[in-house]
Amino acid sequence: MKIWQIKLTPLAPFQNMLTSDTLFGAICWGIKRIYNETRLATILEYYQEKPEFILSTSFPYIECNNNNISFFPKPITPGLFASDIYEMAQTKKERVEIITKYKKFKKAEDLSFALFNRWMNNVSEKILFQEYLNGEVKLLGKLLMSKKELEGFNLVEKEPLLRSELVQKNAIDRLTMSTGEEGQTFYQEEYFASPAFKLHFLIKTDNIESFKPVFRYLEDKGIGGNRSVGKGRFRIDVLNTVSVGNDTACNFITLSRYIPDIAEIHLESKSMYYEIFPYRSKVDSEAEFKGKDVWKSRVMYLKEGSRFEAKERKLFYGQCPVVKEIDGQKIRQYGFAFPVFCDIGGSK
Repeated sequence: MKIWQIKLTPLAPFQNMLTSDTLFGAICWGIKRIYNETRLATILEYYQEKPEFILSTSFPYIECNNNNISFFPKPITPGLFASDIYEMAQTKKERVEIITKYKKFKKAEDLSFALFNRWMNNVSEKILFQEYLNGEVKLLGKLLMSKKELEGFNLVEKEPLLRSELVQKNAIDRLTMSTGEEGQTFYQEEYFASPAFKLHFLIKTDNIESFKPVFRYLEDKGIGGNRSVGKGRFRIDVLNTVSVGNDTACNFITLSRYIPDIAEIHLESKSMYYEIFPYRSKVDSEAEFKGKDVWKSRVMYLKEGSRFEAKERKLFYGQCPVVKEIDGQKIRQYGFAFPVFCDIGGSK
């Protein structure tokens, strides 16, 4: 399968960061609407054995002054050790200063493609942190990039690239069609992007042309929560094919949320680092499921940036379990890893 990069330009505030499972659900609805339900059912029936497409989560994509940088998740690591800090500083005061700077460095969530590639080729976190101390690597918000990359943007805007706000909403009583006597209100987080801030995700597929009509549909429909009030609108552009990772390694970092099959990875590997979190979501409740119980079963996800040692190289890892059945329709939860093979560590 070829790997295509897809750019998402926000046209309105959006409620959710577009993770791999959110994108999967949106694309499945698009396939059903643009083609037909039979085609979607066929894709899902054989998806576990032979997926027609594999998705990453979306990550920042900065575009300014005719320059652009794609970002990828910062790999999860055990962090620096006390011996590393002592090696970098001679006095107690210097150590305190370095620890303070390291705490800031650790807040980075995404790396520029250039730094990500270096990390994939066994450049350690310690080396990148030393470059951060020397000013060769810069932190912009939660984005880590080289000094040269940052200077290429020549950003003059004082606003952050992406900001979030808690926006007040009113809960409507569907019987009285009012907010009630006390005015039932609640708050939801929404993201507001500057003109330079975009998103991108990767899709593996042998037929990108079949997805272009789906992307046009999603431009009109929106992606994520509160679409009915104009949120989650994006312009979607198919960019070029890309190549990421190492052609021979068996270690991989996932660019998507991952529900692992323990038979496919070395559980004893010393290079395995990950973050795990429980997740429960609702079925996208369009006309077909109105009035139904749309809560899916809870799943345990491994976070983007988690790294593993595979027993063998494969196109994909993980599983997409059935987490809900409504009127005979089986709903799957996307849990395939989008593997980027790398030279980090190993059990041997």
